[in-house]
Amino acid sequence: MSTIQDIHALVEQIYDIVQGYVNNNYNENDVLAIGRRCGKITLDADAKEKIKIDKTTQIYPLKDLVRTDDNGNIEPDNDKISDVANSWVFVE
Repeated sequence: MSTIQDIHALVEQIYDIVQGYVNNNYNENDVLAIGRRCGKITLDADAKEKIKIDKTTQIYPLKDLVRTDDNGNIEPDNDKISDVANSWVFVE
């Protein structure tokens, strides 16, 4: 069982990765990989070829976790990030 704080912590971790992607103009093919090993969620961000993927790993293209704001700037998409986090952490 997880808490709402666990979801917030995962949202924050994902947000930080996506913000780094936005700030550093990473390769457009970079992905966020989330996997569950030994009951612990692990995060990695890089090109698909460099991430070891197994059956517990889900891949999210980083470019799908950003949006364009009203001024034309690219920023992390909080709604999409929240959706990803909520698909990994469940509160009972």
